[in-house]
Amino acid sequence: MSYFEKLKEIKNFGSVDFMRIKYQGKNVILRLVDESDETVILLTKWREMYRNNFGTDFSISEKKTREWLRKGVLENPDKIVFVIYVENRKIGIISTAEYDEKTNSAILDTMMKDPTYKLPGLMTTIEKVYLKWMFDELNLSKITGFLFSDNKKMMDIHQKCGWAIIDIVPIQKISTDEGTKWEKISSKLDNMKAERYFNLIELTRENLMKHFDNIEYQILV
Repeated sequence: MSYFEKLKEIKNFGSVDFMRIKYQGKNVILRLVDESDETVILLTKWREMYRNNFGTDFSISEKKTREWLRKGVLENPDKIVFVIYVENRKIGIISTAEYDEKTNSAILDTMMKDPTYKLPGLMTTIEKVYLKWMFDELNLSKITGFLFSDNKKMMDIHQKCGWAIIDIVPIQKISTDEGTKWEKISSKLDNMKAERYFNLIELTRENLMKHFDNIEYQILV
Protein backbone atom coordinates (compact mmCIF):
# COMPACT_ATOMS: atom_id res chain seq x y z
CA MET A 1 0.00 0.00 0.00
CA SER A 2 1.38 3.40 -0.98
CA TYR A 3 1.85 6.39 1.31
CA PHE A 4 -1.25 8.08 -0.09
CA GLU A 5 -3.36 4.92 0.06
CA LYS A 6 -2.41 4.38 3.69
CA LEU A 7 -3.34 7.92 4.69
CA LYS A 8 -6.64 7.62 2.84
CA GLU A 9 -7.40 4.31 4.58
CA ILE A 10 -6.79 5.85 8.01
CA LYS A 11 -8.97 8.85 7.22
CA ASN A 12 -11.77 6.54 6.08
CA PHE A 13 -11.82 4.96 9.56
CA GLY A 14 -12.65 8.35 11.03
CA SER A 15 -11.67 9.58 14.48
CA VAL A 16 -11.29 6.20 16.17
CA ASP A 17 -8.57 4.96 18.51
CA PHE A 18 -5.62 4.49 16.17
CA MET A 19 -2.62 3.99 18.44
CA ARG A 20 -2.29 3.23 22.14
CA ILE A 21 0.85 3.91 24.17
CA LYS A 22 1.30 3.05 27.81
CA TYR A 23 3.33 5.73 29.61
CA GLN A 24 3.87 5.94 33.35
CA GLY A 25 0.67 3.99 33.97
CA LYS A 26 -1.41 6.27 31.73
CA ASN A 27 -3.21 5.39 28.51
CA VAL A 28 -2.09 7.63 25.66
CA ILE A 29 -4.28 7.42 22.56
CA LEU A 30 -3.79 8.88 19.09
CA ARG A 31 -6.90 9.52 16.98
CA LEU A 32 -7.37 11.16 13.61
CA VAL A 33 -8.06 14.84 14.14
CA ASP A 34 -11.78 15.69 14.29
CA GLU A 35 -13.70 18.85 13.44
CA SER A 36 -15.49 19.28 16.76
CA ASP A 37 -15.80 22.71 18.36
CA GLU A 38 -13.57 21.54 21.20
CA THR A 39 -10.76 20.54 18.84
CA VAL A 40 -11.04 23.75 16.82
CA ILE A 41 -10.86 25.86 19.99
CA LEU A 42 -7.86 23.93 21.35
CA LEU A 43 -5.90 23.96 18.08
CA THR A 44 -6.52 27.68 17.69
CA LYS A 45 -5.32 28.33 21.25
CA TRP A 46 -2.20 26.17 20.84
CA ARG A 47 -1.37 27.75 17.47
CA GLU A 48 -1.53 31.14 19.16
CA MET A 49 0.67 29.99 22.05
CA TYR A 50 3.35 28.56 19.75
CA ARG A 51 3.10 31.08 16.93
CA ASN A 52 6.79 32.01 17.29
CA ASN A 53 7.75 28.41 16.41
CA PHE A 54 5.89 28.30 13.08
CA GLY A 55 7.35 29.21 9.71
CA THR A 56 4.27 31.29 8.86
CA ASP A 57 2.26 33.81 10.85
CA PHE A 58 -1.15 35.30 10.19
CA SER A 59 -4.30 36.45 11.96
CA ILE A 60 -5.20 33.27 13.87
CA SER A 61 -8.90 32.50 14.28
CA GLU A 62 -11.21 29.56 14.88
CA LYS A 63 -12.66 30.08 11.40
CA LYS A 64 -9.24 29.66 9.80
CA THR A 65 -8.50 26.61 11.96
CA ARG A 66 -11.75 24.99 10.85
CA GLU A 67 -10.99 25.70 7.19
CA TRP A 68 -7.46 24.31 7.63
CA LEU A 69 -8.79 21.11 9.21
CA ARG A 70 -11.18 20.50 6.32
CA LYS A 71 -9.12 21.61 3.32
CA GLY A 72 -5.57 21.43 4.62
CA VAL A 73 -5.83 18.11 6.42
CA LEU A 74 -8.89 15.92 5.91
CA GLU A 75 -9.22 16.69 2.18
CA ASN A 76 -5.44 16.79 1.64
CA PRO A 77 -4.15 13.37 0.49
CA ASP A 78 -0.59 14.31 1.50
CA LYS A 79 -1.20 15.21 5.16
CA ILE A 80 -2.51 13.53 8.29
CA VAL A 81 -2.90 14.90 11.81
CA PHE A 82 -3.53 12.93 14.99
CA VAL A 83 -4.82 14.32 18.27
CA ILE A 84 -3.04 13.04 21.36
CA TYR A 85 -5.27 12.04 24.27
CA VAL A 86 -4.09 11.25 27.79
CA GLU A 87 -6.81 9.72 29.97
CA ASN A 88 -9.36 11.11 27.45
CA ARG A 89 -7.99 14.67 27.61
CA LYS A 90 -6.83 16.25 24.35
CA ILE A 91 -3.29 17.43 25.07
CA GLY A 92 -1.61 17.87 21.69
CA ILE A 93 -1.16 16.85 18.06
CA ILE A 94 1.40 15.12 15.86
CA SER A 95 1.37 14.96 12.07
CA THR A 96 2.93 13.83 8.78
CA ALA A 97 3.07 15.56 5.40
CA GLU A 98 4.97 16.28 2.18
CA TYR A 99 5.80 12.89 0.71
CA ASP A 100 8.79 13.01 -1.65
CA GLU A 101 8.73 10.17 -4.17
CA LYS A 102 12.35 10.69 -5.25
CA THR A 103 13.73 10.07 -1.77
CA ASN A 104 10.77 8.02 -0.49
CA SER A 105 10.57 10.37 2.48
CA ALA A 106 8.03 12.51 4.31
CA ILE A 107 8.30 15.14 7.00
CA LEU A 108 7.40 14.93 10.64
CA ASP A 109 5.13 17.95 10.55
CA THR A 110 3.64 19.89 13.45
CA MET A 111 4.05 18.35 16.89
CA MET A 112 2.83 20.38 19.83
CA LYS A 113 1.55 19.86 23.35
CA ASP A 114 -0.73 21.91 25.55
CA PRO A 115 1.86 23.71 27.72
CA THR A 116 -0.44 23.45 30.75
CA TYR A 117 -0.22 19.64 30.68
CA LYS A 118 2.86 18.38 32.50
CA LEU A 119 4.18 14.83 32.13
CA PRO A 120 7.98 14.80 31.63
CA GLY A 121 9.22 12.60 28.79
CA LEU A 122 5.77 12.06 27.30
CA MET A 123 6.35 13.76 23.95
CA THR A 124 9.69 12.00 23.45
CA THR A 125 7.99 8.63 23.89
CA ILE A 126 5.10 9.57 21.61
CA GLU A 127 7.49 10.83 18.94
CA LYS A 128 9.53 7.62 19.00
CA VAL A 129 6.46 5.41 18.54
CA TYR A 130 4.99 7.70 15.89
CA LEU A 131 8.24 7.78 13.91
CA LYS A 132 8.47 3.99 14.06
CA TRP A 133 4.92 3.82 12.68
CA MET A 134 5.94 6.17 9.86
CA PHE A 135 8.82 3.90 8.91
CA ASP A 136 6.97 0.61 9.35
CA GLU A 137 3.53 1.44 7.94
CA LEU A 138 4.31 4.18 5.42
CA ASN A 139 7.44 2.30 4.28
CA LEU A 140 9.62 5.41 4.27
CA SER A 141 13.36 5.35 3.64
CA LYS A 142 13.91 8.42 5.78
CA ILE A 143 12.00 11.15 7.60
CA THR A 144 12.89 14.82 7.37
CA GLY A 145 11.92 17.99 9.15
CA PHE A 146 12.92 21.51 10.09
CA LEU A 147 12.59 23.76 13.10
CA PHE A 148 13.97 27.04 14.33
CA SER A 149 17.49 26.69 15.71
CA ASP A 150 16.45 28.57 18.84
CA ASN A 151 13.72 26.01 19.60
CA LYS A 152 16.13 24.11 21.83
CA LYS A 153 13.44 22.27 23.80
CA MET A 154 12.05 20.62 20.66
CA MET A 155 15.51 19.93 19.27
CA ASP A 156 16.39 18.16 22.50
CA ILE A 157 13.34 15.89 22.09
CA HIS A 158 14.28 15.16 18.47
CA GLN A 159 17.87 14.29 19.30
CA LYS A 160 16.66 11.80 21.93
CA CYS A 161 14.89 10.07 19.03
CA GLY A 162 18.01 9.90 16.86
CA TRP A 163 17.55 12.88 14.54
CA ALA A 164 20.66 14.45 12.99
CA ILE A 165 21.07 18.09 11.97
CA ILE A 166 22.13 18.09 8.31
CA ASP A 167 22.21 21.86 7.75
CA ILE A 168 21.65 25.18 9.51
CA VAL A 169 20.05 27.69 7.18
CA PRO A 170 19.88 31.50 7.62
CA ILE A 171 16.35 32.87 7.21
CA GLN A 172 14.58 36.20 7.09
CA LYS A 173 10.98 37.22 7.64
CA ILE A 174 9.08 38.42 4.58
CA SER A 175 5.57 39.78 4.12
CA THR A 176 2.81 37.73 2.46
CA ASP A 177 -0.81 38.42 1.56
CA GLU A 178 -1.94 36.74 4.79
CA GLY A 179 0.83 37.87 7.15
CA THR A 180 4.49 36.88 7.25
CA LYS A 181 6.66 33.84 6.61
CA TRP A 182 10.25 32.84 7.23
CA GLU A 183 12.23 32.18 4.07
CA LYS A 184 15.74 30.91 3.33
CA ILE A 185 18.23 33.63 2.48
CA SER A 186 19.55 32.70 -0.94
CA SER A 187 22.33 35.27 -1.34
CA LYS A 188 25.49 34.95 0.75
CA LEU A 189 25.62 38.72 0.83
CA ASP A 190 22.38 38.68 2.78
CA ASN A 191 23.69 36.35 5.49
CA MET A 192 24.54 39.34 7.66
CA LYS A 193 20.79 40.12 7.72
CA ALA A 194 19.77 36.70 9.04
CA GLU A 195 17.26 37.19 11.84
CA ARG A 196 16.98 33.51 12.74
CA TYR A 197 18.05 30.08 11.48
CA PHE A 198 16.36 26.81 10.55
CA ASN A 199 17.79 23.45 11.58
CA LEU A 200 17.21 20.99 8.73
CA ILE A 201 16.99 17.54 10.29
CA GLU A 202 16.88 13.96 9.05
CA LEU A 203 16.22 10.54 10.56
CA THR A 204 16.80 6.96 9.41
CA ARG A 205 15.10 3.93 10.87
CA GLU A 206 18.48 2.63 12.00
CA ASN A 207 19.16 5.73 14.08
CA LEU A 208 15.66 5.72 15.52
CA MET A 209 15.96 2.12 16.68
CA LYS A 210 19.25 2.91 18.43
CA HIS A 211 17.20 5.23 20.66
CA PHE A 212 14.02 3.16 20.87
CA ASP A 213 13.34 2.02 24.42
CA ASN A 214 11.17 -0.79 25.69
CA ILE A 215 7.91 1.04 24.99
CA GLU A 216 4.53 -0.64 25.36
CA TYR A 217 2.33 0.35 22.44
CA GLN A 218 -0.21 -1.03 19.97
CA ILE A 219 -1.48 0.00 16.52
CA LEU A 220 -5.24 -0.52 16.78
CA VAL A 221 -6.44 -0.21 13.15
